[in-house]
Amino acid sequence: MLNRCPACDAPAAEPFFSVTGLPVHGTAVLADPASARAVSVGDQVLVLCGHCGTVFNRDFAPELLDYSGDHEESQHHSPRFAAYAEQIAADWVARFGLSGAHVVEVGCGSGDFAAELLRAGAGRVTGIDPHFVPERVRPELAGRLTAVPAEFARDQVEPGTAALVCRHTLEHIPALAGFGAELHAGLRRGGGRALLAEVPDLGRILAEGAFWDLQYEHCSYFTPATLRTFLLGAGFADPATRLTYADQYVVAEAGPDGTPGPAALAPQLLDGLRTACLDFAARVGDQVGRWRSWLGERASAGDEIVVWGGGAKGLTFLNVVEGGGAGPGAVRGVVDINPGLQGRFMGGLGLPIRAPKDLLDSPPRAVLLMNPVYTGEVRSTLDGLGLGSTELLAV
Repeated sequence: MLNRCPACDAPAAEPFFSVTGLPVHGTAVLADPASARAVSVGDQVLVLCGHCGTVFNRDFAPELLDYSGDHEESQHHSPRFAAYAEQIAADWVARFGLSGAHVVEVGCGSGDFAAELLRAGAGRVTGIDPHFVPERVRPELAGRLTAVPAEFARDQVEPGTAALVCRHTLEHIPALAGFGAELHAGLRRGGGRALLAEVPDLGRILAEGAFWDLQYEHCSYFTPATLRTFLLGAGFADPATRLTYADQYVVAEAGPDGTPGPAALAPQLLDGLRTACLDFAARVGDQVGRWRSWLGERASAGDEIVVWGGGAKGLTFLNVVEGGGAGPGAVRGVVDINPGLQGRFMGGLGLPIRAPKDLLDSPPRAVLLMNPVYTGEVRSTLDGLGLGSTELLAV
């Protein structure tokens, strides 16, 4: 249990929301229903720091996580997501002078964004991630993309590095203060111009009651203001933050020449965030009740329902709404465009994950889409399969 804020070390307040029994991995590839139902579970007990505004999972237990098996985290099979990654990579290369330069990506996952940086003109990229082994480097990128399968440390940043990129990594870090210090020291060691970071936006999650965006692996959550506060405390200079990707992500860009030290969120911003946190439980209750009612009506009518999204959003949504025997059990399967998930099973409930074309075997009455940003491409896919009469609803 975390009794102090992992970002600023202030004493932890009382939790404002909790959800129990979540499968701890949103990216695990599970071969059969039995192993899917037997996955480890943990609790999200969310606390708002009354000093810096960071929201964190007080009960996060890193020992529950096991990345020794297969994991599939890539979102680049979506044209919409791939286009966004291409755009932000090109923007960063152009605005921060990364053409022909060396860039370090911290928490690079499968290396998809590192490849985008190279396509945008970066000279070399070093991808640091415990699970990014040299065998995952595509042959055509050999010599330009270097895999370092390790936890990040400052001495991995070689002199002459132009920038550090840290996309969708900070939310996975339980020891934020130490990690921030390593990032800052690494950027200064390399002589880099900028830290370029991206995280999910907590503000949208709170405002929408979007409980499906709570993942056990995400132990820290940020808004634009609290991400800026965190980076200031870590020693980064003048962090600029903005919302991107239909306001789902926070992007931060910061220089190296700040001074590490305690950083507090402005009182008026903290008051607004505290109100949003306190209202969150009621919003989640409304969302869960709404979807249980809708699924129950569909089950009573004999309609087959499929969830589109076999990753972490779908996993949280289904395990909360239909898990533990509390839900109506209306969902019979999950669809995902990622070939690495097709033919596998979702953690917790053990539902099968199918390819879109498999819907033709038993056309569903409705498809429930886990992220509205993909509505256009999913509607196009359904229509292309001849499933124009299948209803498409986004959460």
